[in-house]
Amino acid sequence: MEPIIKLENVSLWYEKGKPIEVQALKNITIDITRGDYVAFFGPSGCGKTTMLYAISGIDRFQEGKIFINERDISILSNQELAIFRQTGIGIVFQQFNLVPSLTVLKNVALPMLFVGISSEKADIEARKLLARLDLTEYADRYPFELSGGQQQRVGIARALANDPPIIIADEPLGNLDSVNAKKVLEFLKELNEKDGRTIIMVTHEAWSLRDVKTIYHMKDGTITEVEKVTSQILAESIYGHLSKQISSLKEEQPKEDANKDTSSGGEISAHLLANFLLRGYSQDEISRFESFVNQRFSDKIDKKEFSKLVNKPFKDGGVGLWKKKTTRVTDYLEEVINKRHNVSKICDLIEKSSEVSIFDEIHDIRKWLIEGYTGELSSAQITALDQVISDRIRNYISREKFVELLDLSNNKFGVGLSFRAAQTLSEKLELILEGILVDKNDTDKDNVNKNDINESNLKRL
Repeated sequence: MEPIIKLENVSLWYEKGKPIEVQALKNITIDITRGDYVAFFGPSGCGKTTMLYAISGIDRFQEGKIFINERDISILSNQELAIFRQTGIGIVFQQFNLVPSLTVLKNVALPMLFVGISSEKADIEARKLLARLDLTEYADRYPFELSGGQQQRVGIARALANDPPIIIADEPLGNLDSVNAKKVLEFLKELNEKDGRTIIMVTHEAWSLRDVKTIYHMKDGTITEVEKVTSQILAESIYGHLSKQISSLKEEQPKEDANKDTSSGGEISAHLLANFLLRGYSQDEISRFESFVNQRFSDKIDKKEFSKLVNKPFKDGGVGLWKKKTTRVTDYLEEVINKRHNVSKICDLIEKSSEVSIFDEIHDIRKWLIEGYTGELSSAQITALDQVISDRIRNYISREKFVELLDLSNNKFGVGLSFRAAQTLSEKLELILEGILVDKNDTDKDNVNKNDINESNLKRL
């Protein structure tokens, strides 16, 4: 089929020519077919959102060309780009971006007014869109009177206002709980399959890729892989994508490190920590930080020396973090190291006696995991969370099952967190388990029996 979007050798810099310049996109050449459902997938800071902003004309790229419906948007004036965004594409933002002083109906009608449609007709068409998204009863309410999921659906209705052939969604599930996130995914799928619209989504969460047809894997401003999703892939666990990302990190270890002992999992944890703690920094800065983390993991340097190195200017061999940032990342790293040591001791105890009580240790890990969590947990949720953490550390359940139980509602014997919170807690726990806990094959008989034990434990909550 014909491409609806073509990128030819597109490169984009922020603050180009200045000491703080960042190249966000590097020589991108891709075709997006009309009617495709595309995701740009990768970690934070890899250039996903910049890609959307370049395609939509929000950010000006300095090199290359972008064609939308065979029209070169690189030569459009700012006014022409504004008109293009009003009619050629619909944009769904993570932060909703609704006008707080307007009702839901008027928010959806607003884009139609910009292109000259009368207020009366715009209201009629807006009501049709609200009805399609099951929002009719909220038409006269204001955004602050709606839940996050309802606001996001209003944002989708607004994006559809002028019937654009392309829908661009920038992390559309980022502020939603699992129930509303699934509703948004279902509607995006409907827009693609029933309406024939081209959907382009940015995400860093593998679970949101379930309906996508083409996945562009991104890293450091480049497309590293183009994956056409087949029915076989759809049948696989969505976490296969995450496993693939983790595996690729292991494969990227330099050849000279091939003979090093990686049984501790230090290298992979250092990579994850570096990318997590230094989001927005250059790849050179992240790589240098990662090397210091590895040295700290292996006790080649102590806490004081690590702090000194990351605070030292980059030109002098350091990372160049501000003093407060240095303190925060140093303290966080020490917490991870301490927790890894604790988990290693716990696993040794479990190895000697599988029935040993680890109540106090689990309580300590749980407190660390939920630091920064802004929601309130009931006593039943805390009990369930402790049980699930214990089961994961005992290797009774897999990483995937851990997330599933965190997301499962409390009345169904889960913990009842949002999917985003579940993912965050899981990623944090895996940092201290990496290389210490080895997941068993799901078909292993003992593992199956232990999963059965876990279910019965949860049902007693």
